[in-house]
Amino acid sequence: MTPNKEDYLKCIYEIGERKEKITNKLIAEMMQVSAPAVSEMVKKMLAQDWILKDKVAGYLLTDKGQLLVTDLYRKHRLIELFLIQHLHYSTDEIHEEAEVLEHTVSDHFIDRLEILLGHPDFCPHGGTIPKKGQPLIEINHQTLAETQQTGNYKLVRFHDNFQLLKYMEEHGLEIGLEFELTEIDPYAATFTLAYNEKNLAIPKLIAKEIYVLAR
Repeated sequence: MTPNKEDYLKCIYEIGERKEKITNKLIAEMMQVSAPAVSEMVKKMLAQDWILKDKVAGYLLTDKGQLLVTDLYRKHRLIELFLIQHLHYSTDEIHEEAEVLEHTVSDHFIDRLEILLGHPDFCPHGGTIPKKGQPLIEINHQTLAETQQTGNYKLVRFHDNFQLLKYMEEHGLEIGLEFELTEIDPYAATFTLAYNEKNLAIPKLIAKEIYVLAR
């Protein structure tokens, strides 16, 4: 499989994880390619039984496609952890490097890497690292945007994209941070967090990419 096809599969998985209808337009926006390019790739992926069309979801990963995606995430997340723990990369540096390496390293290399790292359960961003041959089931799956009650929570996961990483760093938001959700404003579509003697109103668009656990 080519790196381009692998990226399309991950794109479809990530859009689906946000519970949006997976359309050609959304794929094009996320992949930063033209609509005709998406249409051509979707045809190939349908023909190879990696995805199927669905009236409600737009596209769905088949079992075959899900296994491929799981393997990609296992590679990517183990590589990210290695880059931070052993090569001392910063959190905003690891994603691009891992994107390149995940397409080039062998399964044998990843198996050995997993042993070296002690069979970890989570990547630096809190994403679940699937075990070899096992499906990818995210342990932390409640987003801040889905939270309906104020109270005490812990930040346990966030999506892996550069702009979000810079936002998190700027506001001192990191995995393991304990905070109080003091206000949910439906009109302004914001979620106000109190932590480290500060208050931060997070827009719903960003709250959809942050995962929390009630304390």
